[in-house]
Amino acid sequence: MKLKKNKKTINEGMEEIKNFLMDPTTEGADLPIKHSFAPGIYAREMTIPEGTLLLGKIHKHRHHNFLMKGSIIVLTESKGVELLQAPLMIVSEPGTQRIGYAVTDTIWTTVHENSDNTEDLAVIEKRTVTDDKKKYIEYKNNLIKNITI
Repeated sequence: MKLKKNKKTINEGMEEIKNFLMDPTTEGADLPIKHSFAPGIYAREMTIPEGTLLLGKIHKHRHHNFLMKGSIIVLTESKGVELLQAPLMIVSEPGTQRIGYAVTDTIWTTVHENSDNTEDLAVIEKRTVTDDKKKYIEYKNNLIKNITI
């Protein structure tokens, strides 16, 4: 069997997978999320069942990730395909979005700054993530415009 060579970039491939996963006819999974708060910190723990294919949101800020349990294959624009296995700590750079496939039951935790100690999840989500690349670029450009030298 001969494999067809594909000239798509990782970003183009991720967009295709994103479009598939966001298709209203694709059945989505409700993944259990635990939220935890400490002074100045918000942590989000997601339990991902074995065999789950998921698309993460685009993170606006550098933050820590902890793979507490399991194995997951992830695809990112910057690193391509990686097999991540617990226990593991990684740092995500701003603009990172992952597509993941849980090889085994997996627990993934992200930790974010929460300087005003809000527990309003809508507020936290708005300032930490976006689900659209264009919105992220707009956010990043606004940050650059507001920097004074």
